[in-house]
Amino acid sequence: MQSSRNFRSAVLAASIWLTLVSCSAQQQEESLATVMPATSSVEIILDEKAIPDSCDVFAQLIISVPASISAEELKQRIEQYGMRNGADYILIGMIRESSEDPENVIFRTYGPKTPYSFKTRWIGWKFGFSDWNSGGPLVDFGYNRLAGSKPAFDVPVDGQALLLACTAKK
Repeated sequence: MQSSRNFRSAVLAASIWLTLVSCSAQQQEESLATVMPATSSVEIILDEKAIPDSCDVFAQLIISVPASISAEELKQRIEQYGMRNGADYILIGMIRESSEDPENVIFRTYGPKTPYSFKTRWIGWKFGFSDWNSGGPLVDFGYNRLAGSKPAFDVPVDGQALLLACTAKK
């Protein structure tokens, strides 16, 4: 009787542990320096010129993406991350082959300590070089990589991104 109870306790503990591990492994994130109220929608943009003048950058990211994730799932994960963290827009920069092979989407943050005006203070993709420079060649990226059920990329990639909050959109 005692061994049966111990076995059930062990199975329950193992099940809880596996559930926690699988939930935490689906997407890895670091805390942002600036917390913004969640938004109900976000727009992914590939062209800096499309960013409204009223936008502030509050997060500079490198997003690591596994080769196996579908384009649609990638888009959803990026949008969910952006909305949960208060972004009105997500500007995607360059994409390159990753030196790592992540199992899940990873969002790494590189500041800023305080939000800054995109229009007047943006100086380019000048963050995360210690991680960015270890990657491979640049990879083509367009809106076509964010639609469909096929994998977005053939290889794991790292992508530059900004989260922006805008007073005019709200």
